[in-house]
Amino acid sequence: MSRGIGARANLVLEDEKTVMYEYGGYNLNEPEYRNEDHVYDGTITISRDCFAEPEIHEKLKKMPSGRKKLIIKRIPVSVDYPQMISDGRIIIENCSNCWQCTPDENIDVMALHILFYLFRQYQEEGKMPEYISYNV
Repeated sequence: MSRGIGARANLVLEDEKTVMYEYGGYNLNEPEYRNEDHVYDGTITISRDCFAEPEIHEKLKKMPSGRKKLIIKRIPVSVDYPQMISDGRIIIENCSNCWQCTPDENIDVMALHILFYLFRQYQEEGKMPEYISYNV
């Protein structure tokens, strides 16, 4: 069963030093935060050095035919994005549909969820995702 909350981010800018996403959140439980017009007015600006590369595991596996095949797995590593926000390497400007913020830094909770999935998807695919969504 869905809780009716979520966010979506679209890639706006990508260069050698910076990656920028626009994002917008929604909360279907509260009428003022429904975001029926799909407004993406918040921004997430990330320094390129924040993107960690995954661990690469390689092994030779014997196939049923007797041949050997090289298997490569990408194992995502943990990214300390709260520390990167504190350092100023990640800058978040809250969207207008922000209904819940962190108590200490006043950052939209949905933007933090987007960051988590953004870093995870980057490590799994090896490229910047054009869009990312988080729905609960």
